[in-house]
Amino acid sequence: MSFSQQLDKILSGKLWRFFGGIKPDGRKSTSKQPIEELPIPSLITLPLERHLGPGGEILVKVGDYVKAGQALTIPGGKRNVPLHASTSGHITGIGLQILPHPSGFEGRCITIKPDGLDVAVEPEPMSDWQNQTPQVLLERIRNFGVEGLGGAQFQTAAKIGAALEESKGDCHIFIVNGAECEPVATCDDRLMQEKAEEIAVGIEVVRRILNPKAIIVAIEDNKPEAIAAMKQAVAPDVMVRTIPTIYPSGAARNLIKICTGIEIPYNEHTSECGIVVDNVETVFAIKQAVVDGLPLIKRVITVDGQTLGKSGNALVRLGTSVRFVLNAYKLNPERQQRIILGGPFMGFTLPTIDVPLTKSATCIFVPSQKELPAAPQQMNCIRCGRCARVCPSRLVPYQLYALSRAGRHKQTKACGQMDCTECGCCAYVCPSRIPLSHQFRKEKAILRLLDEQQWRNQHAQERIAARNERLQQEEAERQKRRAAALARAQKQKEEEGKLSPEEIAAKRAAAVAAARERAAAKRAALAAGGDKAQTKAHELMEQQSKDGLLVAAMMAQGGTSAMLQDANLSTEPQPNPEELSAQRRAQIPYSLRLGARPKHAQAITQWPEIPTHEQDLSLVANPPADGVVIPQSRPKTKSYLHAPEEDKTKHLVLPSRLRRNEAASDRASSTDRASSTESVSAADRAPVAENSAPADNAPTH
Repeated sequence: MSFSQQLDKILSGKLWRFFGGIKPDGRKSTSKQPIEELPIPSLITLPLERHLGPGGEILVKVGDYVKAGQALTIPGGKRNVPLHASTSGHITGIGLQILPHPSGFEGRCITIKPDGLDVAVEPEPMSDWQNQTPQVLLERIRNFGVEGLGGAQFQTAAKIGAALEESKGDCHIFIVNGAECEPVATCDDRLMQEKAEEIAVGIEVVRRILNPKAIIVAIEDNKPEAIAAMKQAVAPDVMVRTIPTIYPSGAARNLIKICTGIEIPYNEHTSECGIVVDNVETVFAIKQAVVDGLPLIKRVITVDGQTLGKSGNALVRLGTSVRFVLNAYKLNPERQQRIILGGPFMGFTLPTIDVPLTKSATCIFVPSQKELPAAPQQMNCIRCGRCARVCPSRLVPYQLYALSRAGRHKQTKACGQMDCTECGCCAYVCPSRIPLSHQFRKEKAILRLLDEQQWRNQHAQERIAARNERLQQEEAERQKRRAAALARAQKQKEEEGKLSPEEIAAKRAAAVAAARERAAAKRAALAAGGDKAQTKAHELMEQQSKDGLLVAAMMAQGGTSAMLQDANLSTEPQPNPEELSAQRRAQIPYSLRLGARPKHAQAITQWPEIPTHEQDLSLVANPPADGVVIPQSRPKTKSYLHAPEEDKTKHLVLPSRLRRNEAASDRASSTDRASSTESVSAADRAPVAENSAPADNAPTH
């Protein structure tokens, strides 16, 4: 069947049915409650996990003041969008915080302390968006941080751009996903009831970009108010389709099957096949970004559960903690209270409530033990096949579970494990109460790690192969040079065999004499033209020619003027080095600069003598005894900062009057003189005598 015939069936309103699916209790009690905007929280935490990418950059630092809607990052790659501040305040931290994930792992986050004023940047509305090109509109959508708000958080501009590239500028079908098949969640329902006209404007913006052949708004039949509001708001050629309430009809491939009858292979993206599926809240964010000029800093979530004082739909700022939302809805926790983020099927139990809300958060479910009993004890699989009958991906879950538990990862991948959407239908109908979805989520993570490891191994093998090839080429070149050298030696030997011994000796003597002449000429040129070679090196560095840097470096190591002739370089007069700019002079190596210290400077072999000064004892009240000399004090410095001291043995020479071999009379007289000096004690004179300067011609003890 051609696509035109299929398109006629689509336009006529025909609906199809996808394989599998279940019909659980919807629990849509909050669909009657209007959207309530929560106040500004006391702290905002914005994860950077999906907003940087390769080459990304953070634009703020700790202590900066930011406004609501201000860009905080520059994204890297095509799959990332910038991160915007959701309120005004000061940046208090950029570091690791716990992220909303079942493992409770940490990631880099930007923490903002709100000032309560909610000062926002000036909006940038695009009044003439109808006349803009698709590329301009896609760039606006990306720069304003629009991503998939249905739960997958896929970059919207990248998805629509892929449809334009793969479909050659003409998209076949654009589907607005308003099914909201997840139980408990009613945020899309309330948004369609209250913002139907703005969603319709967002549909027109996407129409301007894609120019599709058909636009379908798919809504489940358990949302009559939303269906009526959308039919009244959209254009006449936009089809509002009422689809049956079957879980998981909101999945992209299942919704395409229901509305078009086309099955998209799992090895291809839906947008690459010319069919784009966007959530209603994503379309609403597109309208705000393009028409109103407002970045995506808020979203609507559903808060429900029997342990809450009230329930409803809340408009929260991105980065608000789950604890703040639960306090606003008056949580009365019970023993072993569970907080589920994302709904009972696709959601997960939070390890802590101090985690931020991101763009992928659609619901906070706080059930009681009666409302959602604890999981019963797991039993062995009986291979009944119920899981295979309800799997919308047409997999065999019990077989995948057995292979996964056995660690046979290659076989699980071959059986289609990566095609699993983790919808939870298999675990819902399993009579043995086996958590199949949890096991499949773990298995997919293992397969991703194995694929990454395989890629790394392959990359390493490619590098090793390139290295071996390079080594082989180098070895071949060496063999070639060795063969040429052997050929020259053989030729020279043959030539010498034809000469007499006298001729051979004369030839060798001439070669030695020529070598000596060249060496002498080189030494003479080096001695006479040192400054000239240095100036020529400056010129070569300034020219930055192909061979200039090489010749300059060789001249610095002892090159001659013959090198300049071989390089065919000009010998024009050089400019004065003082006229060179400071920036250009800084690029010249230190060894080539004029005025630089020579590399082989004359070594210092003799230290200068230290001047000595005679001691002036006229101002001393109690001069020392005769023969006792007080040395001048010197500052205590490190030994390597001053010249070597005199020989210390000279300082140990005692005066003749203090030597032990002197006569007793001399000792007695010295003792009498020492005792007569009342102001100078023996304890004070002892260290002075030890450090006293030696007398001339005094022997060493």
